[in-house]
Amino acid sequence: MRHLRDEVIHVTAPWEYRDPLESKLSADVSAAHLMEHVRTIGALERESGSPGEAQAFDYIERTLKTYGVEVERREIDAFISLPQEARLALPDGSVIQGLTHSFSTSVEALDAELVDVGDGRPEDMQRAAGKIALVRGLASPGRAWAAQQAGVLGHIHVLMDHLHNMIVTTIWGTPAPETAWRIPAIPCLSILGADGEKLRALLARGPLRLRMTTRVRTGWMPIPHLVGELIGRHEDRFLLFSGHVDSWHYGAMDNGTANATMLEVARLLAGRRDALRRGIRFAFWSGHSHGRYAGSAWYADHAWRELHQRCVLHLNVDSTGARGATDYSVLHATEDAQRFAETVVTDVTGQRSRGRRFSRAGDQSFWGAGVPSAFMSLSGLPKQDTDLSRAMERLVGSAGFPWWWHTKDDTIDKIDADVLVLDTKVYLASALRWVNAPILPLDHSRAARGLLAELETLQATAGSRFDLAPAVDAARSLCDRLDRVAAAVAGIDAAAPAAKLDTVNRGLMRLSRVLVPLSYTSGDRFTHDLAVPLPPLAGLQSVRELTALDPDTDSFKFARAALVRERNRAVHALDTAASAADDLLRH
Repeated sequence: MRHLRDEVIHVTAPWEYRDPLESKLSADVSAAHLMEHVRTIGALERESGSPGEAQAFDYIERTLKTYGVEVERREIDAFISLPQEARLALPDGSVIQGLTHSFSTSVEALDAELVDVGDGRPEDMQRAAGKIALVRGLASPGRAWAAQQAGVLGHIHVLMDHLHNMIVTTIWGTPAPETAWRIPAIPCLSILGADGEKLRALLARGPLRLRMTTRVRTGWMPIPHLVGELIGRHEDRFLLFSGHVDSWHYGAMDNGTANATMLEVARLLAGRRDALRRGIRFAFWSGHSHGRYAGSAWYADHAWRELHQRCVLHLNVDSTGARGATDYSVLHATEDAQRFAETVVTDVTGQRSRGRRFSRAGDQSFWGAGVPSAFMSLSGLPKQDTDLSRAMERLVGSAGFPWWWHTKDDTIDKIDADVLVLDTKVYLASALRWVNAPILPLDHSRAARGLLAELETLQATAGSRFDLAPAVDAARSLCDRLDRVAAAVAGIDAAAPAAKLDTVNRGLMRLSRVLVPLSYTSGDRFTHDLAVPLPPLAGLQSVRELTALDPDTDSFKFARAALVRERNRAVHALDTAASAADDLLRH
């Protein structure tokens, strides 16, 4: 077998692959089918584990079976939190109606003094210890945890012109013994901007006490879980295509349209099942909105081995088809899939798009298994300068969310059929390319360069206090190898023998299995990291704290010992990736 570097060079790189079926199937995307699905699913209120959600799953199951898709449906036990009611009682007897959040605690009448803590940074929360904090902005896991750690009794969030449902636990999926202690233990709610101004005006006159009431139903309940599958004809690998069904209120956009997109892609691919090189699994989750990704986390736990061995990519879909969502300039993907994602969006929409690092959100439960991923939300509203867009930019790295996101106003009138069709064409093209590309459209060079840049930054921060040279050198060496791998893989003839293509794809997947966990987990591949921002090379980030420690103290020496172990972890992963790259270059 000749070396990859000896192959005839073709101009088409794997991430530029176009499937022969793409044009024909894209023309067959049906606005009528899509809108029928949205009208059916969006007519049901779909809290996790509710009768309305069960009806939506019934409809999805019937539809998939009509298309000839094999369906496996089960119930799983999940820890779910459903908000019920919230209000504030003021000293003059007036009442402000609010909205409490998933995993807030229930309280009948919390009577305490109110303190304005601005944006609710951890240091600001300290001022509200033993009191109720008034916070500007969305309720979030980070803010809720900061409040609890500061000894705050409860927190109130001021949310502009609309009340947005949120989930405030930092625990991803079902709690485990080592994380259950982080289940929120204090109440929270959100109020409208005008009510927040009223409270601030009262505070300006002097101390203010109020009474806070919240009611939240939290506990174990069965939720549905459904996976439909089309089997590949030539490989046992598969693409995981997923979206959640549970929603806030009617959730026409979030996530009825995404369910419609999945069903339409299933219809079109089922009609050409004999032409599918690899398989595709359509996973419909519950527990996204009310269980912090409980459904996808359960699947990651129970299908870990086959995901690790056989899943080529996790393609996630959320909130397609929103009225006014014409901007595709920013997308999310793991670095190894970014060139592909940018290419497919440009090909289908005509817009140039920029891939960015995933935030810790969006049912991205599969990084521990080393599965690369692409997309979450896709189309967005053009750049806005609103409190919501700024908040969402911080939370999930995308500012294009419309005002009705996570509100009772997310109804069918907010959907644009033309936008939904275009979004669905992007997902159809993405699925086809990952299912049928002779060589998987993975490029790991960007991932390695990103890790190298992070290591160089950390070394500059640490200075002489800690030596990251072994990791920096390993990353530089890997970058060189992966640049050669990318050039070599781009030159492989798609008509090469099946055994050769399989060897190359196995090597590309092996690289993802090493580099995705290194960049996107804290180190334990079999647990789920918290639902808070996680930087690359998370275990080495504590090197930033060394400059504030006295080198002669136990604290410094303990931290340094831990960093040596984390450096070993990083070097081992980088060396393992280098070995995989060398194997690719030898074949």
